[in-house]
Amino acid sequence: MRKRLVVAGILGLGVPVLAAWFARSQKADPAPEPMQPLSLPPSAPHRPRPVLEPHPTGVFAAIGRFDYRFRKVLPLLGLALVIGLNLWAANAGGKLIQGGWVISGSQEQAATQLLADRFGEQATTMLVVYRDPNGDAASPAFQQEIRDSLDDVAADPVVDKVTTYADVPDPRFLSRDHSAALAIVTLDKEMEDSVEDAQRLSDKVHAPAGVTTYVTGIPQLYHEFNHKIEQDLVQAEMVSLPIALVILLIVFGTLVGAALPLLMAALALPSTFAVIDLLAGVTDMSIFVTNIATMIGLALAIDYSLFMVSRFREELRHHSVEIAVERMMGSVGKAVAVSGVAVAIGLSSLSVFEADALRSMGWGGIVTVVSTLVFGLTVLPALLGMLGHRVNRLRVPLPAFLRRVEDDPDLADARQGHGVWGWIAARVMRRPILIAVPVLAVLLLLGSPFLSTQLSTGQNLEDLPDTPARAGFQVILDEFPGGESDPITVALTWPDDDLEDGISVERQDALATYIGRLHALDGVTEIESVLDPPGGMDEQQYHQLLALPAAQRPAEARAALEPYLAGLIADDTAKVTVFSSLLPDSNEGRALVDAVRGVQAPDGAQALTAGLPSRSHDFMESFRHAVPVAVLIVVAVTGGVLFLTFGSVFLPLKAVLMSLMSITASFGALVFIFQQGHFDSLLGFEAGGTTAAWLPLIMFAILFGLSMDYEVLLLSRIRERYLATGDNTRAVAEGIGITGGIITGAALIMVAVFAAFALSSITFIKALGFSMALAVLIDATVVRGILVPAFMRVMGWVNWWAPRWVQRGVARLGLYEGPEAASA
Repeated sequence: MRKRLVVAGILGLGVPVLAAWFARSQKADPAPEPMQPLSLPPSAPHRPRPVLEPHPTGVFAAIGRFDYRFRKVLPLLGLALVIGLNLWAANAGGKLIQGGWVISGSQEQAATQLLADRFGEQATTMLVVYRDPNGDAASPAFQQEIRDSLDDVAADPVVDKVTTYADVPDPRFLSRDHSAALAIVTLDKEMEDSVEDAQRLSDKVHAPAGVTTYVTGIPQLYHEFNHKIEQDLVQAEMVSLPIALVILLIVFGTLVGAALPLLMAALALPSTFAVIDLLAGVTDMSIFVTNIATMIGLALAIDYSLFMVSRFREELRHHSVEIAVERMMGSVGKAVAVSGVAVAIGLSSLSVFEADALRSMGWGGIVTVVSTLVFGLTVLPALLGMLGHRVNRLRVPLPAFLRRVEDDPDLADARQGHGVWGWIAARVMRRPILIAVPVLAVLLLLGSPFLSTQLSTGQNLEDLPDTPARAGFQVILDEFPGGESDPITVALTWPDDDLEDGISVERQDALATYIGRLHALDGVTEIESVLDPPGGMDEQQYHQLLALPAAQRPAEARAALEPYLAGLIADDTAKVTVFSSLLPDSNEGRALVDAVRGVQAPDGAQALTAGLPSRSHDFMESFRHAVPVAVLIVVAVTGGVLFLTFGSVFLPLKAVLMSLMSITASFGALVFIFQQGHFDSLLGFEAGGTTAAWLPLIMFAILFGLSMDYEVLLLSRIRERYLATGDNTRAVAEGIGITGGIITGAALIMVAVFAAFALSSITFIKALGFSMALAVLIDATVVRGILVPAFMRVMGWVNWWAPRWVQRGVARLGLYEGPEAASA
């Protein structure tokens, strides 16, 4: 991945730099004269002094002044930062993890640790399935073929042992119809570390001629999953970046202007990935962070740069380069900063969850936003200050209806506020309630499928991409004994007792009663326990031997029983495995965990449950408790930031409501399409019947912040017009009209980026990309064009109301511009 990112960074930097160099080599357009000669009497003894244009006031205007002053230094510092971070990460970076969905301190983790202490850590394995064309996989000849095909694997230094049916005649090594056999390759590495060996080991399996062979296992699944993620990231970038460039060329009409947003992406993304690698060296970071960071980084870097370059070009029509940079930073720079803070706040809400995977996605997203803001608020204004009017050079020939009109300032000013979006807003405000109510009803209807959502942790086999390793696992699940579902493992512990010294008849009876109660639960298909005799042994004789201390058992029986019992009892603990026909990572699978935990353990024993169903149960319990807190953080803090920005009581409430409306429809689409399976053949995925719980959460955290992106930019322009005219209705129409083209272009770029991820072969990523593209599209069209003008028309002057003393206090922070400052 690092090589790919470096190449992308070089290309992303090369295009804008070359464009800027060519632009710089041409003669610049004459800049408008910012100074007018002062009229003095003819008798004045000295030359007239020019009247300097006043500098705008405010915190962000001051930042713009700083950027302009150090415009030749900041781009070099930005490039040095990118190179330095990547060199540091290359030496000190860590690995992204595959898991991170367990809850520390949960019953499942306690049971897993107990079983590991008693029975040893579960070994990492590679599984190889062989299908005998003659239908007799148990035959000695076929078993010898299996052993010969694994000779190179057995000789590999990371392989501890190879076990086949010929070594251990356990029926679980054969399919139910005996047409296929299983070989288990035990590795001496931890699961996360063994992923890097998966491909090498798979290549060393030499399938016998004419024998269908599947190589699978958790390391193989993770390796193929990582490869799919790599492919999907490259595909998303190859699709989205050319589309973004075309849209930027249409919006700006010049190659230099269009190249600047891509330059910001080329700076921000490599820096983001470098910091994520560094964080992975000190804490667990999920493999999904790369997708989230790329998705957010491309969208924000290009969108924010688009807003800032567009406003700079507008200010250049009437001001000097220095003042244009300051005014751009004082308006759009502030809006970008507020939007970035809103996105970061939304992602920071993930820190309240206990699962490391969710926390890491939040940290990765925050790093992406911060990186984008750092370069967007320093390097980009500095480059604009250096380019000045050359930002309009290298024009691209466009059809008349797409051509921008910045060449003629008077015509450009006349065009502002009179676009198609201003026309739509004006029509909506004539009948605001009549139009807005049906639209709200439709959005709520589109969101209604979310009420039937079936949440999971996303660890069902159906949630994985279609790969050879998944196909092998599917064969094991469908054809081999005990493979119907991930079981619930119950650890029964009798403290201070040693079960290896015999299990009394009374304790066997109590255990049988407990198992009988488990059998009676709905969904339970089979139970394995120490009470089950090994193959070929009489059940009554086995129970008698089980009651004897190990030392008193006949030597022949002891030799046969010891390896069998080693996997069922250890010290004071007995293992009971509950198999089920239910989907393990589902509402029904979690309900079975509750039922198993509700069965009273034998007298004197303690029962703890482990396994995927238990892990899913404990994750969802923790998840449900954390969701309200996360939502409250996002809504409350974002509303507070908007209040500090606009000094209004109603506008933050309206913004929150509008954001929820756009998100609601996308949530409905998420369930209707990706859980229920509508349009699955068209979109190319297999519906698993569940929705990964983190998907709507990530969508909410990202989309709530992104919707504020357009909201802040739009409301900033509407407020400017309101302060200038005092007419709420006119201000809304003109503000929407002025920002219409830019917001439409920005939305199309964001939709293109997200939709490119909808081409992913991984259902999670496809669902995330599609649903977020839909949400942005709804937000930038239906919400901006219909609901915002309707609500603001109905509320009138209340839009801008807050107690005077509150407005004065907020104005001191430099984020909110009061009427007096605006007039000045």
